[in-house]
Amino acid sequence: MDRKRYEESAKMLRALGHPMRLAMVEALRKRSWCVCELAAILGLGKSAASKHLSSLRQVGVIRMERQGTQVICTLAMPCVVDMMACSIDRQGRSSEEIQDCCSVEKEISMVSSQRIMFVCIHNSARSQMCEAFVRHFAADRFEVHSSGIESGKLNPLVVQAMAEIGLSMEGHHAKRAQEYIDRKEEFDYVVTVCDESSAERCPMFPGKHQRLHWGFPDPSAIQGTDEEKLVGIRVIRDAIKTKVESWLDQT
Repeated sequence: MDRKRYEESAKMLRALGHPMRLAMVEALRKRSWCVCELAAILGLGKSAASKHLSSLRQVGVIRMERQGTQVICTLAMPCVVDMMACSIDRQGRSSEEIQDCCSVEKEISMVSSQRIMFVCIHNSARSQMCEAFVRHFAADRFEVHSSGIESGKLNPLVVQAMAEIGLSMEGHHAKRAQEYIDRKEEFDYVVTVCDESSAERCPMFPGKHQRLHWGFPDPSAIQGTDEEKLVGIRVIRDAIKTKVESWLDQT
């Protein structure tokens, strides 16, 4: 018996023996993610996400490569997804059905969620809140992203306003829409949440998608002290929450 070979296999299976790591593998099936984005999607802190990803990297399930200031994660062992699908699909099935589930020809369709992109000017406030609310209410239905027409920075007062209602934005960071376009990423919905004139500047994403416009006031335009700004941001936050809930109910 080649004990070393079995020990390596057992090591990999132990690394996969955590629901969050399996969720990471499933997310990486469709595309590569940076650590911050993956953490945000799964509702993890960056340090916790990094530990799980490091365990997967050590056994060869994923690759992690630094690109500028980001660490990009890529699935290196797609067959793991087949094993996950078989494990999920076998429940309540006959032995013949299980055998069919495990066949190489089986088409895997574990991830059926639609992809949605929210865009504002700097990805500093409105689009970030939309992303957070959709992820909170419908993470099982949508793979959600946000980006800006121009480079920006996450507004700390927006982070504070969201924390007041129990939504953490840990792992969120500002991203440019062009980054997604350059990667040729496609979405089912692209939603602009800035004013109409700015929305006209939104670049075209590849592929066929439904384009929507939800206009919200710009939190960065609110004047006054931080507390006065927070008062205005809370109004915008609540309007976004109402819109997201209404749209999800109708979609």
